[in-house]
Amino acid sequence: MNEYTFAELSVGMKASFQRKVTPEMEDLFRRISGDENPLHRDDDFAREVSGGRFPSHASFGMLTASLYSAMAGMYLPGKYSLIHSLEEISFMKPVFAGDTLEVTGEVTEKEEGLKLICLKVTIKNQHGAKVSRARMKVLVLR
Repeated sequence: MNEYTFAELSVGMKASFQRKVTPEMEDLFRRISGDENPLHRDDDFAREVSGGRFPSHASFGMLTASLYSAMAGMYLPGKYSLIHSLEEISFMKPVFAGDTLEVTGEVTEKEEGLKLICLKVTIKNQHGAKVSRARMKVLVLR
């Protein structure tokens, strides 16, 4: 876990990490969220409704989005973060169990008065395809 203070952060700083999506993660997310949509658990249903474009069920978009929390809480800035807002969040491509996602964040602005940073965050799959992106505002508590 990084422990950047507001003073140590600068526009242009970047951080990245990878996470593999597993069926166990999906099961835990399903239990937490209560989302039982067959698109997220039934391979045959997902193939049918996608016209054969999906090889299996699609993982939860919000499971993918939970990686934005890890970016702020563990990497930029890390320990002293408090997420203020997620803006312009988009999901461009589906994610499937077995995908390895690379999450990259970049500091794009610093607001001195509020001790707030703005991050541009992208999530790509193992093929380099962008699956999600967002802008985040994060308060830095030290």
